[in-house]
Amino acid sequence: MLFEKYKKFWEEGDIEAFTSIIHADIEIIMHSTGGVIDYDLWMERISAVVLSDAYAENIRCLYENDDIMVVHQITNAANGTRDAVMYVFTKEDGMLTKLETGATPLPPKK
Repeated sequence: MLFEKYKKFWEEGDIEAFTSIIHADIEIIMHSTGGVIDYDLWMERISAVVLSDAYAENIRCLYENDDIMVVHQITNAANGTRDAVMYVFTKEDGMLTKLETGATPLPPKK
């Protein structure tokens, strides 16, 4: 399944592992605006996060089959903010083809 490559991206910064499972025509729907961004813009944003001082913890695959992958994690931004983030990916032919997210702000880590 694809979750291990997803997790490797967050834990080790392995961009190649991540790009190998992302379809070039992926549709990313932003939870904050409902807007849609494309592969290039999303990879630019997500890679910058992973390569910064930001990090994810408690990365869990809640469910994965041939059609969907649901992931939950705590994302800690470089500026000290924290969010509980849910990623819901649609899959086709072994690739992630659509993503919708939702985030809940959390108190700072003590």
